[in-house]
Amino acid sequence: MSSARILSIASAGALILAACSSGPDGQHVQDGTLPSAAASSAPVPTDEDRSSLSGRIAFDDFQDVWTVDADGTKLARLTQSAWPEFDPTWSPDGTQIAFRSERDGEPEIWVMNADGTGQRRLTAGLSPAWSPDGSLIAFSAMKGLSVIRPDGTGRRVLPDTEGGEYPTWSPDGSRIAFDSNVISQHTMYIARADGSEVVDLSRVGEGWQVDWSPDGRSILFTSRRDHADTVTDIYVMRPDGSAVRRLTHSVGQTPAWSPDGAHIVFSAPGLSIMDPDGSHVRALPTPGLGEVTLPDWTA
Repeated sequence: MSSARILSIASAGALILAACSSGPDGQHVQDGTLPSAAASSAPVPTDEDRSSLSGRIAFDDFQDVWTVDADGTKLARLTQSAWPEFDPTWSPDGTQIAFRSERDGEPEIWVMNADGTGQRRLTAGLSPAWSPDGSLIAFSAMKGLSVIRPDGTGRRVLPDTEGGEYPTWSPDGSRIAFDSNVISQHTMYIARADGSEVVDLSRVGEGWQVDWSPDGRSILFTSRRDHADTVTDIYVMRPDGSAVRRLTHSVGQTPAWSPDGAHIVFSAPGLSIMDPDGSHVRALPTPGLGEVTLPDWTA
């Protein structure tokens, strides 16, 4: 990224870079204190009653896109291809799903109806994310983070977002959070929706797979900072990078908020749902699918 366009949230010389992607970033500051070396015991996912949960969750099994009701019922397979199709994201009204397809050997953004019909290609790219008003889809492309209209027109690259991936929109659509690993580590950023005013969150440490909360006050992310290997956990922070908190303590990745912000769905590596503070973890069954990932929740 162009350093002239990045607005660091820390003063010059005060930024603390995360460790390289081959290992954790070691100790990190959270609200001015260092985290305890001994993590609390991880809640064990249970088969507890899920009848109070509403909405529908799209996800993938690294090969196809599936959906399931948040209460664990109505598991449905939406794509049935010989090539990988994954990383789904709901349109705001829940009628369409954008996803990544590799049917031509290269990553492409496709859109389909919520029942899997009407599949159509939009453009080359990966990790799509629908804007809150439904007018744009942000995605990762060769030249940087980009946006495109759902009809495939108006594609444009956001400046100074090289290597940008896993975009997520603020609830008002004015900003996009994302990560980039062009400097050998996953560093998080926030930019205006037009690509201006890029804010460097490197002082937070390593993080990726970000997801902005519906109330705009929190951002989820995945990191391996507390592990000496490739194991990851889920964390949450404020949009300015402060108040980092660890939510899982064994394994977790690809988190996503429920539409009302009352729950978080994630892969561990099966789907699980927890409260925003990391408690009350319950398993979301996807029988016969094995490891699943990249969930997205609609009302």
